[in-house]
Amino acid sequence: MQPILHLIVLSVPQKESSLSVAYLQYWWAVLMVILVAITAIIYLSYRYTTLRDKSKKILLEQQQFIRAERQRISGEIHDDIGSGLFAIQLFADTASKNRTDVAEIKQISGMVNEMSEKIHEIIWSTNSEGDNLENLLYYIEHQTIKLFEYTDIKYIPDFPMHVPEVIINSQGRRNTYLVVKETVYNAIKHAKATEVSTTVTVSNGVLLFIIKDNGIGFDPKDARHNAMGLKNIKKRIEKLNGSLILENYKGTIVKIKIPLKEFSS
Repeated sequence: MQPILHLIVLSVPQKESSLSVAYLQYWWAVLMVILVAITAIIYLSYRYTTLRDKSKKILLEQQQFIRAERQRISGEIHDDIGSGLFAIQLFADTASKNRTDVAEIKQISGMVNEMSEKIHEIIWSTNSEGDNLENLLYYIEHQTIKLFEYTDIKYIPDFPMHVPEVIINSQGRRNTYLVVKETVYNAIKHAKATEVSTTVTVSNGVLLFIIKDNGIGFDPKDARHNAMGLKNIKKRIEKLNGSLILENYKGTIVKIKIPLKEFSS
């Protein structure tokens, strides 16, 4: 009986030892899997950060190149085309004053002046130094005032004195300017008003223009398809993800809302 009992006693430690080895092997495998996973995560994070930084660097270089090209093109247009057109404009103005009996000369003078204004707008829109909201509003105020120089209409511009620092892209800047310009021009041309005002506010991430006149009013339901240049105005506002509201109250009220986030470069 003793030998048999002895064998049984010896067999118990061997079973426990094999279980311990299997247990250690299992957790060793788990640990290796965890280490591999952590290593993979660290590597992927490193690669992502490296690629992100590289992409940012490339994007920054591209933006700097584009800004430099815009500045170069703006300068060349101003120096070459602008100066030449200005000389033609002076010549046409002088000729129209000296020969008032020739209607064609006066027409040419008007065409040159209009072309000169368009060239000036292109120079402004391509000049990267003006890519901010303050410059945009200053330019809009200045240009809208010029529209009323040779009219009998009283113009009241109300632009904010303090403008938040917002960097805008050239396309958004140009579309905003043309929307306001075309709206004000339509008031001059169609409203038969004696007074027009432009009020601008910037609040809660929204740029708001309110162009109001005391003219004959406007009903968009009865308007022709291209009346008041609405087609072009709506297209530009859609590009800015903005909204257009027309109201009739002792004339016409046009409200243009543009989210400032759409100006992000």
